[in-house]
Amino acid sequence: MFSAGLVGSSLLAACSDNDGFANAQTDNAGNNDLFANAPSDAAVLQFALNLEYLEAEYYLGAVTGSGLKAPDTSGSEGGMSAGTVTFPQQGGVNFNLQGQADPLIGRYAAEIASDELDHVQFLRAGLSQAGGLIARPTINLSSSFDFAATAALRAAGVIGNNATATFNPYASPLGFLIGAFIFEDVGVTAYKGGAQFLRNRDFLTAAAGILSVEGYHAGLVRTILTARAEDGETVTFNTSEGDQTVPLGAVINAISGARDSLDGDDDLDQGITGDGVNSVSIYGTNYDATNIVPTDGNGITFSRTPAQIHNIAYLTPNSVSPMANNVPSTSFFPEGTNIAAAEALEASGGATQSSNTTS
Repeated sequence: MFSAGLVGSSLLAACSDNDGFANAQTDNAGNNDLFANAPSDAAVLQFALNLEYLEAEYYLGAVTGSGLKAPDTSGSEGGMSAGTVTFPQQGGVNFNLQGQADPLIGRYAAEIASDELDHVQFLRAGLSQAGGLIARPTINLSSSFDFAATAALRAAGVIGNNATATFNPYASPLGFLIGAFIFEDVGVTAYKGGAQFLRNRDFLTAAAGILSVEGYHAGLVRTILTARAEDGETVTFNTSEGDQTVPLGAVINAISGARDSLDGDDDLDQGITGDGVNSVSIYGTNYDATNIVPTDGNGITFSRTPAQIHNIAYLTPNSVSPMANNVPSTSFFPEGTNIAAAEALEASGGATQSSNTTS
């Protein structure tokens, strides 16, 4: 099932700087130590499938007005029955972006939805053969976006610390892109951080391929948002302090900042505008530039640990887990993720955590 050639993916996954490049070529003992303490391949793939379930439900909701069909949601390990998916109140065919005034965004959404459905079906087929197929966990695509918008607007100083906001990503094409931005950068860093633990080369090849697709998706979303921000577009949020109209670039930067506040001390996130991200230095000369691809000083994308990914998915900087029954109900996974092969991976990390694979 997972068959293809591989040249250097494990090397790239291990590199964080030039010294890391040299070490990755020679330090096989270090890799053995990493694998000795790493989760199983099944656990890593189950972790990935949880994220693919979330993304597939989001994009399919935008395109078809509903999510995954039943044959793509049941499991054989960690619970047979799929969890429910909660969409915003208006529901149904009102989600269909292809019928709205910006048909190109609808076409983008359809392409990404098809890719995410393929990822779900691909991972499910592989895990089914290995005896580790997990069901779709309970997914919240309603109050989670309200909570995320509230946190981002509070952090940006748009509303007070006691105020609340609502946000429906399916209400407009621009809202859909903002919702997509919340997920896509996270997906890239999740695959970048998790792929290094895969022992099976075929699994690693598959993960590298999915990582590439997620990178394309993230780049597309960031490109459109950058162009719209350059054109001066704004976003109006309904809040308990009244309607608040915010420049689009500031909204995206607020989301980026909110993700950084959730995943620990490392600065792993970048917005699309502002100091330090809209110029590049080439041979000592500064040039105006975009920030479509968030990278480190070596031009390499960042990584997040599974715990850091869960902090963002659970929308909390605290250490919580389904085993402790303390995952917030306003998170994207209100009953936690489903990683039956390694339940410890279902937990988020504490606020002072850092990634040991930051690039």
